[in-house]
Amino acid sequence: MGEKILIVSDRKGDVDLLEEILVPKGFDVEGIPLLGETKKTLLRDEYAAILADYDLVGDTIYTWVRLLQENRSRSCFIIYGDEVRADSIAEILQSGAYSFVPRALLSERIYDTILGGLENRKAFIEILDIIDVQRLTNERLEREKEALRARNQELSFINRLSTEVAYDLNWDRIIPRIMNAGLLGVIDPKILCLLYRIGSEWNLALTSSEKSISRNAVEEITADLARGFFELSRERISTKKVTFHLSPSSVEFSSSSPVSLARRWALPLSFAGRPLGMLAVIPKGRKTFKKGKKELLSTISNILAMSLKNAQEYHRVKDMAIRDGLTAIYNHTGLRDFLQRELQRAIRYQKPLSLVMTDVDDFKMINDTLGHLAGDFVLRELARCLKSSIRKSDIVARYGGDEFVILLPETEMDMAEVLMKRIISNIKAHDFRWGSEKIKVETSYGISTTGELEKGELEEGLLHRADSRLYAAKQSRRPVYSASREA
Repeated sequence: MGEKILIVSDRKGDVDLLEEILVPKGFDVEGIPLLGETKKTLLRDEYAAILADYDLVGDTIYTWVRLLQENRSRSCFIIYGDEVRADSIAEILQSGAYSFVPRALLSERIYDTILGGLENRKAFIEILDIIDVQRLTNERLEREKEALRARNQELSFINRLSTEVAYDLNWDRIIPRIMNAGLLGVIDPKILCLLYRIGSEWNLALTSSEKSISRNAVEEITADLARGFFELSRERISTKKVTFHLSPSSVEFSSSSPVSLARRWALPLSFAGRPLGMLAVIPKGRKTFKKGKKELLSTISNILAMSLKNAQEYHRVKDMAIRDGLTAIYNHTGLRDFLQRELQRAIRYQKPLSLVMTDVDDFKMINDTLGHLAGDFVLRELARCLKSSIRKSDIVARYGGDEFVILLPETEMDMAEVLMKRIISNIKAHDFRWGSEKIKVETSYGISTTGELEKGELEEGLLHRADSRLYAAKQSRRPVYSASREA
């Protein structure tokens, strides 16, 4: 079977004539009327040439030629007819048709015209093939270029992330630092979260592309990461004691905004084979992470693990420096750091801050009667009693000798008094037993608040007022608060 020729005409005489001429030449001729699925037939792209009667088709020729071009048809388009102006023929040929044959000359010219069209078609097919190869090459190069751009962007992010967090010793703002390094340029997650420990405190830092997230969802994520950490370390995490840190500050807890963990990707933050925490990323919608992104997340987890290890070690060393060696609570240096920070926060947000100074009545007598070891025992037990009696937000420190200071953030004078009465009651109920000797321990205290500070007074003002009132209380063996009773 030879090349297929399609004739578009309602004139049976034209079809018979063209069949008579072309079939003996080895062509397979098919005629179709104008009515019917002409466009669908044209787009089969199985015809070497398409012949159309312009007298019947008219300007529809332009539409058909354009349609064939848009669909990259490899058919040669030839028109014939009687009533065609010269300027119309020029326009038709310019639009993409191969040639025009007058109806009166069909018998003489159509065969040679078709042969010329087929030669033209062969060259055109070669050009199309070259174009296809070029297109595929360009697409491949574009993909490679895009992959290289994405890889360079990832490497740039890794470099910035390393600079931002590798030696960062403060993990309070770890999520903002990751975002500042350009995370969204390489991974655009719905949720990114880190479960980690600094000192004895477990934290969950979380950022979300949504404006709100349900507390239940955060608790579910925390439990999921805690299970993953337990599988790696056999260490259990009490999820009720995990502190949540949402970032940015515009993200809020809500009763809705559920989160699916089905596509979450979790990795340990491990250093030297020891898990320190967990990283979890949840993609948006129904997306999943491809292999390349998982490798990137693994690199991110390694960088964060090193940063976390440095932060934990720094906290450990710093904690040793600000801890009292005898009582294990904060020492004078630690107190100064906390007092300065809490006072600045109280002033900035116009929140109250109370400071309590307390010591042991007749502590010298305990040392003189039972010895300094017994005195040390009393101080350790008293520190333990104070620490167990305060709230989680409060801070207790050994100020020096037998003096202790308690910082009570967001606490007015009257509430501080209520808390101290409870603490005094706990001290009285505590069994200070040294060997067979039960030691009677009584304490006095003085309280000061930021509401009393005069202009320009800062930490020293709080300490001085509390110390003066402690002294007055010891003199009278009862607490004194008002400025009129100060020494």
